[in-house]
Amino acid sequence: MAKDDEGWVEEKEKKRLAALNVLGMLYTPREERFDAITRLIASHFDVPIAMISLVGDRQVWLKSEVGLTGIEEVPREISFCDQAIREPQILVVEDATLDERFKDSPLVTGEAGLRFYAGAVIHASQREPMGAVCIIDRKPRQMSYRDRRQLIDFAAYARREMSRADAEMQDIPSVQTSRE
Repeated sequence: MAKDDEGWVEEKEKKRLAALNVLGMLYTPREERFDAITRLIASHFDVPIAMISLVGDRQVWLKSEVGLTGIEEVPREISFCDQAIREPQILVVEDATLDERFKDSPLVTGEAGLRFYAGAVIHASQREPMGAVCIIDRKPRQMSYRDRRQLIDFAAYARREMSRADAEMQDIPSVQTSRE
């Protein structure tokens, strides 16, 4: 039975949110392991802003960030990351003022003045998009194929760390039990 596009998208979103909930990282405190990755990304790409985001149903949660001090979440409807998770691997916006999707966004027109965005998708084990590893600048930039590939690799690294953190959390009860 064929589904209409809206029904298909809704079903896909339910699966995506379920995978994100299984991971158990949404709205959790910052962790040094992710902050270290984000600092490395910002330094590697020489950008003022880098982040690891998880896209919830209404908010984009910043699991880690550099350059956005004090910001933990962004409304999903204005975020670049919401668009990034719709891509197979990566979204690159070289100049947001020229991009129809973003040119009127308060993140572009407002005080933040964002111009460049690149976000590589973080996928769950079944390939559902959970969030993105992002680099952002307040000036337009171009991104080479090599840089795109490296950002995708950083997203895979962040995903492995999320899996490791999840496995460690699963082991906590068994460690306590074995000590008793």
